[in-house]
Amino acid sequence: MSTNFYLTLVVITQSEKAIMFVLNRIKSSQNILKILTNSAKRQIEVHNSSLLLKKQVDNNLTIKICGESLKFPHVWLRDNCQCEHCFHSTAKSRTIDWTNFNINIVPQNVTEDGKTIEVTWEDGHKSKYGVDWLKFRRFTPDGQKNYTESIYKSKKETWRGDQFQDICSKHDYNEIIQSDEALHNWLEKLSIFGVALIQNTPDNEAAIDKVVEKIGFTRRTHYGVKFVVQHVVNTSNVAYLSNNLQMHIDLPYYEYCPGVNMLHCLVQTQSKGGENLLSDAYYVAEYIKQNHPKEYQLLTETEIEWSDIGVEDGNEFFKLHRAPVICLDMHGEVTRINFSIPQRGSFFPGPLENVQPWYKAHKLFYDLNHKFMARFKTNAGDILTFDNIRLLHGRNAYEDNNSNVRKLIGAYVDWDEIYSRLRCLKVKLKNQSGIY
Repeated sequence: MSTNFYLTLVVITQSEKAIMFVLNRIKSSQNILKILTNSAKRQIEVHNSSLLLKKQVDNNLTIKICGESLKFPHVWLRDNCQCEHCFHSTAKSRTIDWTNFNINIVPQNVTEDGKTIEVTWEDGHKSKYGVDWLKFRRFTPDGQKNYTESIYKSKKETWRGDQFQDICSKHDYNEIIQSDEALHNWLEKLSIFGVALIQNTPDNEAAIDKVVEKIGFTRRTHYGVKFVVQHVVNTSNVAYLSNNLQMHIDLPYYEYCPGVNMLHCLVQTQSKGGENLLSDAYYVAEYIKQNHPKEYQLLTETEIEWSDIGVEDGNEFFKLHRAPVICLDMHGEVTRINFSIPQRGSFFPGPLENVQPWYKAHKLFYDLNHKFMARFKTNAGDILTFDNIRLLHGRNAYEDNNSNVRKLIGAYVDWDEIYSRLRCLKVKLKNQSGIY
């Protein structure tokens, strides 16, 4: 054996020993790491009858509350830290600085005391969350449905005209003014069915103001803070005539249309006629969707121009807005109806070949709203409140003369204000833990 070959073997042998030594050290380190990891896991896992926390490798933290395992993303937890450095408790607003925000952050330790959960992040920051607060924001279908319907917006229930007497709830004016519970009940029914009646209202034009003030404030339009509905010969609005008033929504030419219409009946005509007409256009939209899909597509996809041009109290206006008759959200749910024969503009912002089919669909919508409408007559002292972007409303013709008049005072309130008041009342009356 040559010397060179021997040296080569020695080098290889020494290298193998070195490699084996390194491998043994790595194996030993792996065992130590495994022990440390298991120890860390044992520190992170907390067991009791109501709560289980575990650090997850899928960017989520699993929390077991009342027997239900709920996952919360790390990034969402960090973004919603409730500590005084990240959240302003009185303003109920996030103040966390996103300049160096780490969207891939992970927790290093999790502890709990039965009511709160404390997460220590890898950068050392500590966040605390109430168990009820987390449960109320759980990422499960039933949890998100519960939050949406109990806090975001009430689930709407549609109806036909022959169901009107059953769904139109009646509320006392003085109770609404004096009681938060009565106020809540009225607004809740209004939000679900789109209509509710306030009775026993005082006989003065300012009475409606007190109802509005219990919510927030009125929505002013170019017709003023309030408006008077009565027969006016040389009018700027066909609603101020005693003729038949075809069913419509008010002000479809506003991109942000007033949400709720409130009509206080001060004097009701004693003549034949003057009945209110109401139709739940959400019900009609669903009916068309199920039975006339082609027409439904035209009514939801064809943009129509809505307009109002004129002068009111010396103020000139020229309002235009474009939107389909039936507006849908990203989930395909109806969010707004636009319909008014007088306020539909003469410009058709679509292709020529769509005109005739659209008119056919439009006529179907008109006829079905008449088929499913309710007809009734309010009395003096009634305030008819209804969803202006859901229900079509109108009025039958009546006789107007010096000895027989009809007079209503109207005001608009936005849904933003109504839902805001409803949420405040729910927190106050129902004491729903976890909302804040």
